[in-house]
Amino acid sequence: MLNYDERILRTRTIDPQAPFPVLHQAVRIALYDEYAARSFYARVIESFGPRPPFANIAESEAQHIAALAALCERYGIPRPLDPFPMETMVSPSWLANCQRAVAGEIANVQLYASLLGQVRDPKVARIFAQLQAAALENHLPAFQQAVSDAWAQERYHAAKGVPPEEAYVRHGPLSDFMERALAQLGPHVGPLGLAAPLLRHAHPALLAGIAVGGTGAYLLKGRLRRRACPRTRKEN
Repeated sequence: MLNYDERILRTRTIDPQAPFPVLHQAVRIALYDEYAARSFYARVIESFGPRPPFANIAESEAQHIAALAALCERYGIPRPLDPFPMETMVSPSWLANCQRAVAGEIANVQLYASLLGQVRDPKVARIFAQLQAAALENHLPAFQQAVSDAWAQERYHAAKGVPPEEAYVRHGPLSDFMERALAQLGPHVGPLGLAAPLLRHAHPALLAGIAVGGTGAYLLKGRLRRRACPRTRKEN
């Protein structure tokens, strides 16, 4: 079943000749666009698990939809039908999905800029401006960072002969952290000096074990030092 203003919604463009008020069209377009983002983020989470930034931004999208749905209620505007759960597909590549999310947030910012130029109601304009700011200041930078991290992750694994689709296999929280840290070193020696090339080619689980062992040795050394201190004071 199609929406009665399907062409307007699909093109995200207000039609001054349509038999619907501009405010009516603008709110439905905004809600329809948020539907699309919600379905895309949900599909990514289904495919890759509740990883940031998709998981937390999906919660934000639910809030955006609730704010626009409240405008529909306030102004007597029918909510559009949501076709995206049946239409949305995602890439098997984490990087490609992050890149698509960046493009989507940029388009969302531009959409609200266009709608704000045509809406005169101050309450609607305020909600649109708030949603635009959230996309520009929070969502977009988070996905841009995710793209940067994904590039680094795939380069790190490519150097070890691991294909991109296997670059995001989980090894455990500490191992994953070590792996991400090494990925950020890039191809250069970096702050770890001559040891960096060796560390980049070590398995993350091994590095995690080294880190845990080093921490344990440090704590043990501190405990022995504290035990020795009372004897020293008594001797004095």
